[in-house]
Parts: sequence; C-alpha cells; structure tokens
Amino acid sequence: MLTKRLLMIVMVLIVLLLITTPLTARANESLAIGGQLGFLATGAVIDIPLGPIAIQAGVNYPLGIAYIDAIADLGGALTGLFDSIFVATADVTFPISLGENFDLKIGVSTLAFTDFNTSAFGMLGPAIKGEYWIPNKNYGLYVHLNSPLMVYGVTEADGFMYEADPAIALLGLFTTTAGVLWAL
Repeated sequence: MLTKRLLMIVMVLIVLLLITTPLTARANESLAIGGQLGFLATGAVIDIPLGPIAIQAGVNYPLGIAYIDAIADLGGALTGLFDSIFVATADVTFPISLGENFDLKIGVSTLAFTDFNTSAFGMLGPAIKGEYWIPNKNYGLYVHLNSPLMVYGVTEADGFMYEADPAIALLGLFTTTAGVLWAL
C-alpha cells in the first residue's frame, strides 16, 4: 500500500514539473549521442530533447556481470545468459537549467533485460541526471542516478507482471551510470 502511494506521489511530482518550460544548457537543443558506463548498463545512448521533456534511450551490455564472470573464473556461466539478451535503458526527464553549462534532469527511468522477441524483465523508478556541458564545446559529461521502486516482467504467456517494494531501491547501486554526450 505504501509503495503504491509513493509511486503516485512521484508521478504527481513529475507531472507538476512538466507543466513549466525549462531553459537548458545545451545551447542548440539538438539531438545528442554518446556512451555510458555502469554495472548493468554499458553501451550507446541517444538523448532527444522534446520541448519541455527529454528522452534518453540506450542499448547496453552488463559489463559488471561480465567482470564478475571473468574474475570468478565461471567459464562464461553468467555472461552466457546475455548472448541473446540486450539491456535496454530509457528515461523521460524534465531538464532544469542550473547554470549556463549545467542541467539537472528529473524524471522516470527504466532498465530492461530483453531479447526483443518473447520477453522482458526490468526495473522502473525515479531518476536524477546531472549534465555538464563543456563551455564552447559540443560535448558534455553526465551522471545518471536512479532508484528503482518496481520490478516488472512481460512474457507472451503471462502478460505483464510487476512487484513494488521499497527494498528494490537498493538496485540503484547497480543501475546508476556515467557517460558522455556529443551534441549533433
């Protein structure tokens, strides 16, 4: 009951933030591409500004799991699971300009393990993303902090299933990423 109320409060706050139009640090409000590094999500991302919101999507690989597999000498037992599975990331955020070169983005983020065919398993929750754009350059650095509050699964046989629990927020330690973006 508490988690449903918490999710409702987070969603209401996001809608309230989306009502106003922000100024952003990315001067030309153009599309940006880049890469991110994280335990469960290391790969390519694209950041698309859409008026008062920004959408970021990425296709990634769980580099942290591959690292554990390598140092524990498991012979590919963990990484073998990801031979046909991608890690997809997506977030919808509201950018708030905190200076000429710095944006703070607040919104909702998801990280999903999927084969783009039969099933998906993921985590969903609030996110905060700080972007620093290097002065007089077309690239910037960011840190994407998220705190999953719900895990979900989608399968052909069972449809959509989810579980919300405050303890799921600890997974944010593994889903947080840092990266670089280049404005096009």
